[in-house]
Amino acid sequence: MKQTVLITGAHSFIAGYVRKKLEPDYIVKFLTRNPTSENEFAWDLGNRTIEKDALTGVDYIIHLSGSKFNDGTPFTEERKKLVYDSRVGAARFLKEQLLASDQKLKAFISASAIGYYSFNDKANEIDEDGEKAIGFAADLCEAWESTADSFKVDGIASRVCKIRVPYVLGPEKGVFSSYVNHVMANPEIAEQDNSTVVSWNHIEDMAGIFAFAVQHDLDGVYNAVAPQPASLGDIYKAIANNVHGFDYKLQPFNGKHLVSRKIIDAGYTFKFPEIQQAVNAILVNQPGIDHASIKI
Repeated sequence: MKQTVLITGAHSFIAGYVRKKLEPDYIVKFLTRNPTSENEFAWDLGNRTIEKDALTGVDYIIHLSGSKFNDGTPFTEERKKLVYDSRVGAARFLKEQLLASDQKLKAFISASAIGYYSFNDKANEIDEDGEKAIGFAADLCEAWESTADSFKVDGIASRVCKIRVPYVLGPEKGVFSSYVNHVMANPEIAEQDNSTVVSWNHIEDMAGIFAFAVQHDLDGVYNAVAPQPASLGDIYKAIANNVHGFDYKLQPFNGKHLVSRKIIDAGYTFKFPEIQQAVNAILVNQPGIDHASIKI
């Protein structure tokens, strides 16, 4: 009999890809404010309600829900509360529901974020023990992960896995589209010396790591960054190599960056470990790009 995975944040960027990874071997259900299919169940955190049977038979929860951190609106105290409640508050609400019904999980797998890190460590390579930053983003991540840990502390989940999510690159609208637009509008941007580190991962690997956490005995916190670090300049060059036919040679990034050795040591194999490889794959499916000019 197939086990059941419940994913919060049904219509998030990552959730759709995770669904494809898991559906062949698991029953996949979703929690969302606006259900549109029979495997989606309604919940309302403001009114603290959840649809009957949403949690019935659930073996794993992947917690992806969360109001966008940067949606273009002023980051007011009200906005901060929404960001916090849709992540930390949502997890606490789920825990209350599971405690009330004395339901146990095999695992609670929660998103977190690289906003946890200060990037002030002495070493260039920063693992999961890296220094915590000061400020709202870092405090949010700490509370997010602490709440996830409480599922294990309170005996609800046998294991808890926290996945620190970086910038996720994919063909849909988002940060990668903005990178492409910059290069398309101004090819010379790739010539600029922009050494700002971009902690990144391809959407297929991002979803793959969440699925891997379900399928294997992962416990603890993991950086979900691609093995090859990249600067913003590297990303611009990788895009320009394709859309403009340039031939930039990407040099190893030597600046301060996050590493993913822990998830690799756990057995996960990245499909797109290098930025040029990831960019090539994304551009094939990127709207508005002349595919004939792309070198694969």
